[in-house]
Amino acid sequence: MKNLLMLHGWGFSSAVFNSLKNKLDSDFIVTIPDRPGYGKRAAQTTSESSDQEDLAGLSSPALVLGWSLGGIRAMQIALRQPEMVTGLILLATTPCFVNRQGWLRGMDNSVFATFQKQVKQEPASALQQFVRLNAAAKPDRETRDKLAGLSTDVAEFALNEELSELEGTDLRDTADRITVPVLLMHATDDRVVPVAASHWLHAHLANSRLMQFPLGGHAFFIQHASEVAVQIVGQMTEFSNE
Repeated sequence: MKNLLMLHGWGFSSAVFNSLKNKLDSDFIVTIPDRPGYGKRAAQTTSESSDQEDLAGLSSPALVLGWSLGGIRAMQIALRQPEMVTGLILLATTPCFVNRQGWLRGMDNSVFATFQKQVKQEPASALQQFVRLNAAAKPDRETRDKLAGLSTDVAEFALNEELSELEGTDLRDTADRITVPVLLMHATDDRVVPVAASHWLHAHLANSRLMQFPLGGHAFFIQHASEVAVQIVGQMTEFSNE
């Protein structure tokens, strides 16, 4: 069996991938770790390390899937250990989350700053807002309920640390050094990461393919789990560890 590492995004534990994982278990050895402060590790009070576990290094070759912040970390792994990454699957991923000079495919700086302040002052309210943003404009019940349930399963330190990470990370200058095959998937109605970010990645990653979903929001892979799984198995198995 081939290895598949799945990296979750900001605000939601690895359980956000449960539906998708269930559809991939027969084709891959799937690993979906929680980062410090999330899910089974939500009781932690600090990250306990300057390096997140998913960036510590792969011990065996794997296909790496990342969603949003998890996608940024998947790209960082591919840059650090290209010989260990057989391919990338980037769901709603951007090389640069916040707008800055020369980059208008991210979140507006003032909107990000306001949200960052809200997370520090009223984290529960901020996460409820984020649930609404992650779901499509007209979300299906499964997506809404799953995200709402997971939004309480994260520690405040993780939310704040990772917002700082999102604010400071910019992979535009290094993205073209990623040479492993990449499958990009993005919903056109994403209100967190504009689909234009995936178009930019597609143009700058030499060995990439882009698939768009007309609906589904930032967490489109919940509503479209079956179709996403088919694409992963059909298009990316060849790039996985033999």
